[in-house]
Amino acid sequence: MALTLTQATTEVRDHLNEATAEFWTDAQIQKWIQEGTRMVSGKAFSVEADDTITLVTNQLTYTSSDESFIADCIEPIFAYYDDGSNNYKGLIKVVPREIGNVATFTAGDPKYYCLFNRTFYIWPLPSSTTNGNTIMVLYAKETDDITELKDEHQHMAIMWAIAKCKFRDRAFGEAAAIMNNFYQELSFERADKSNREVDIYQGFKIQEGQRGARA
Repeated sequence: MALTLTQATTEVRDHLNEATAEFWTDAQIQKWIQEGTRMVSGKAFSVEADDTITLVTNQLTYTSSDESFIADCIEPIFAYYDDGSNNYKGLIKVVPREIGNVATFTAGDPKYYCLFNRTFYIWPLPSSTTNGNTIMVLYAKETDDITELKDEHQHMAIMWAIAKCKFRDRAFGEAAAIMNNFYQELSFERADKSNREVDIYQGFKIQEGQRGARA
């Protein structure tokens, strides 16, 4: 069952055997739950969302001033273009140095995208005929809202809060053991999410040494 912040606070208190605030205040515990949630979402790509970028004629870059979701976007996973007529086309992820050096230079339908420093780059440049069309971005986001974590990840934010509480109580050995378990789980989740797909421009090209190779 998904936990609210209040329920997660109770869960932490159950582990601490302190049902009501005496040594640890609710405000402290909730601050650490939110901190742990940011760690889990930001480092493990565990919160997935989707939003759209509305294209603007001749505009290369898009920031949170264009679309608010970009401020929380950690890593785009996939993106696809809608020309306004329910005709969809998947876009290819590139790195900024490839912009202008890939096959298409003529303004029009987008083919490539990338994210750098919370800024999306869309290439080729949108033309007047593509102005107002949209790109759906499927992405991993950063959040401090524990309700946005999937059920199977919420316990990690709770672990972080418990460890922080133990540090405040000067139970350093116990705190370090919990924190070590937290980072092990975080590392596993990060590897699982970030290694599941290879979606860059080079992945669509024939690799050197494969030309003429038989299956």
